[in-house]
Amino acid sequence: MPTSHSDRVLAGLGAPPRRLPAPRWGAVSAFDLNPDDFPLAASRPAVTAQCEIATTPAAVAMFDQLVVNDGVPKVVDIGEAWYWRFFSLCEEVGFVEETRRRGFELVILFPAEANAAASLAYDKLRRQLSRVLVVAVLNEAILQGRKVRDHYPFVRSAAVPLQIPTLPPALKIHAQRSALTFTEFHAKLPMSVPMGHAYELRSWTKRAFLEFREFELRLLLEKLQQSLRG
Repeated sequence: MPTSHSDRVLAGLGAPPRRLPAPRWGAVSAFDLNPDDFPLAASRPAVTAQCEIATTPAAVAMFDQLVVNDGVPKVVDIGEAWYWRFFSLCEEVGFVEETRRRGFELVILFPAEANAAASLAYDKLRRQLSRVLVVAVLNEAILQGRKVRDHYPFVRSAAVPLQIPTLPPALKIHAQRSALTFTEFHAKLPMSVPMGHAYELRSWTKRAFLEFREFELRLLLEKLQQSLRG
């Protein structure tokens, strides 16, 4: 796994379509597997649990929570320390099969980098978890103009890499100072941010959200095509 800016991977489980009470818009359960500093838990403590998988009981406890069918999407932020152990455990405990049995959609967001180690790790992960959707994330802030898309191939139409635009430094300062999530910021501009910067930041969030919306539509279309063929 690459060890520079983007040494964290997100594994997400979409909530299965059941008749459950509708969660609050934007609701999510998150799990932070970054033992050194737990950055996600520090920034979003209300929805994030600090986790470790050094022992079998700890790993089982986390995986049990991930497959709880409560209608809320689950997100796991995986740091370098637990990277390969997490995905090895996924195989050992039959996690992928269990998510499919329960109707979850398991997606891995892989942060692309302009180095061979990252692209090899991406390829290894795709081969190791061949039934899981692995999507490369091309973050302009990390790549800084370097063209790497050809180094992150994909077969499934839903696995088209996500393009995340750079957040300008002036806007990043406001984003870091605010306690709001990007979703909350996009829904209602905070009074503490100058109007010009607020609208620029909303424009950035719109572009980023559009990438995920298009990804969701590609995934839905893929499932529709599979059901028609079946």
